[in-house]
Amino acid sequence: MAQYDVYIDEAAVRKAERQFRDAAKSGNEAMGLLLGNVFRNKDAEFVYAKEYITAPNDSTSVSVRFTRQAFSELSGKIRGRGIIVAWAHSHPGYGCFMSSTDLATQHRYFPEKFHFALVMDPTRREGSAMLKRAFRLKDGGYEDVSFAVVRKRG
Repeated sequence: MAQYDVYIDEAAVRKAERQFRDAAKSGNEAMGLLLGNVFRNKDAEFVYAKEYITAPNDSTSVSVRFTRQAFSELSGKIRGRGIIVAWAHSHPGYGCFMSSTDLATQHRYFPEKFHFALVMDPTRREGSAMLKRAFRLKDGGYEDVSFAVVRKRG
């Protein structure tokens, strides 16, 4: 079995995809947070993101941020559900990369080694799925992070 840096629950991915698709209909970006935990398996460390949460966004076609009121809503959603392991945001029509603003956000709010950014383009597909990439900080820039979407058996 392959070892990935990040595992993301399928339900969390689907929730983000719905929000990003809806925002893209108006030509806007969207964002949210991924909650989960960090685990060790032998000498490897990996992140499991089990839940996606969001709150009202202020967004345009090239920028997005949470509204001031969103933070009290987010804090209520976070309590008891793990830690913030990542943020997710969309780049409708632009592909998946970290802009200079994204890098500044990552440095300021998500600087831990385990933190990552999930970027999706709701207007592009990779096979049958929405185009998505995960990134983390590295040497003043960023690098791709290997990830897998986890489907529940049943």
